[in-house]
Order: sequence, then structure tokens, then C-alpha cells
Amino acid sequence: MLMIVVESHGSSPGKPGAKMAVTSHGECFGTIGGGALESALLKEARSALQEDGLEPRLRRLQHHPTRDGEASGMICGGEQTVLLYNCRQDQSALFRSLADNPQGVLTLSPAGIAFDDAQTLPESCRFTRQGDNDWWYKESVGWSKQAYIIGGGHVGLALSRILATLDFDITVIDERENLDTLTRNVYARQKLTLPYREIGTAIPEGSLIYVLIMTHSHYADQKIAECLAGKKVDYMGVLGSRKKIAQLKAKLAETLSADELQRIRGPIGLPIHSHTPEEIAVSIAAELIQISNSANSEPE
Repeated sequence: MLMIVVESHGSSPGKPGAKMAVTSHGECFGTIGGGALESALLKEARSALQEDGLEPRLRRLQHHPTRDGEASGMICGGEQTVLLYNCRQDQSALFRSLADNPQGVLTLSPAGIAFDDAQTLPESCRFTRQGDNDWWYKESVGWSKQAYIIGGGHVGLALSRILATLDFDITVIDERENLDTLTRNVYARQKLTLPYREIGTAIPEGSLIYVLIMTHSHYADQKIAECLAGKKVDYMGVLGSRKKIAQLKAKLAETLSADELQRIRGPIGLPIHSHTPEEIAVSIAAELIQISNSANSEPE
């Protein structure tokens, strides 16, 4: 049984796109928000798995006591709509093909499930409902957030480890040969060794692209930032102290426009007084979460 949060309002812990799978043996993967709400739906899902020919069903649950609908007993407030979809054996080929991370749109409706590699969505997911039997849920597939970490040192390794748990597609780039921390980085999908003067060819433009500059050289950071300043990406930042970033931006101001300079963030990471590579990685990851979630956040 596949459970998907298709709609949420207020402070509901499960946001659209959150998923949980339950097997016929009772194993669970993922989460739709936790708490009493999730527990209740788990019971329903396990029971429904024993039924044959189950149609997709929607459940609207509220996270506070109300007279109408079901309430979770949680004090966070808000509500969410969860789709329960019974995956059939004859759809196994479709689900296996999704493991290859193709690009397209996955659609679930009362008619079933389908994937179209010719479709695109302007957002990550969309839910439309006209009635109990007239609804559909669409989700973009294969359009994950992409992190380009320039510099394969200790912070790059620690950051890769964290971003891998946050559904980032990670590429690490360094010009040094046989770099131990790059060799040990098992979290990046791509590890490239190339001269930094060629960095412009390795970084694409587009939304959901995050560029993080953290090489072993202040001079290299400056030259890379100068080269990439014109790239249209969601995020570009340089690791370093306030003093280093001030000096770097003073140098960059000699060659870059005010708009280009404004797009370069620094120092990167939330101010949590981090010191170790792991702490610095946590601060950077937190900033990326803050930025990526802020555009789609709903007032509480």
C-alpha cells in the first residue's frame, strides 16, 4: 500500500509529496508525518491490503479536535489529505522503471497510476479534486535538487553525507588528483576531477541547482565565483569567514556587476557557531532547507 500526502494546510506535519509504503508483511518505509494520524492510517492500510480489487481512496484528517472529520489529537493544528493506493502486481514493471529516475510526471487517479515522460509540471506536485470520484494527483519525477560541491575536502565530504539524506543529487568537483576525502565520498552520484578553469562547463543552469564553493584556496574560490557569477541557478555561495568573504567580494566587485555580486552568498550556512566540518555541514544544509522550503511555505 502506497500512502501519499496530496494536500495539506496549516501546521500539518506531513507536506504534499510525503510518502509511506506498507508491505503485505507489515514492513514500513518512509513517513507521512508520524503521530496518531500515521498510526491510524497504518492500521487501515494493513487491513486494506487483505482486500482484493481495492480502489484508491482519499482520507482527510485534521490535527486538532473537531466535530467534523477525523482528528489526530495532535496540537500542531492543520489538516492533510492522504491518498491510499493499493499497488498491484501487474504494475510492478512501472514501479521498477521509476527506480531508474526518469524525468516526467507520475499521475494517480481513480483510474489508476500512469507515468508520462513527455509531461512537465511547474511545481513538484499538484492535487485537484472535484468530487469523491473525480480527482487526480500529479508529481514531477526525476527533477531532484542538485548540489554541485566545488571542493572535495573534509567539509565537502561531511556536506555530501547530510545532503544525501535530504534527496539531493550530489556532484563533487575538485582539481586535485587522488584526493583521499574525495575517494571516501560514497554519497555523491558524480565525482569529477578537472581544472577549476574549466568549471563553467561542468555547472548547468536552471532551478533546483545549488552551487557551493569550498576549495582549498581562497584564490581558487574567487576565480570560480567570478566564472560562475553569471549562471542562473537557485543558489550560489562561498564557504569562509566574514573577513574572507568581505575580501573576496571586494576583489569580485572589480569585475562583476552589482547584480552578479548580489547573487553570490557568503558566508554560507546558518550562524550556529559551527567549527568542525560536520558542524559546518549541518549549518549549510540547514540554510539550503530554509531556502528551498521558503518558496512553498504556507503561513501557520
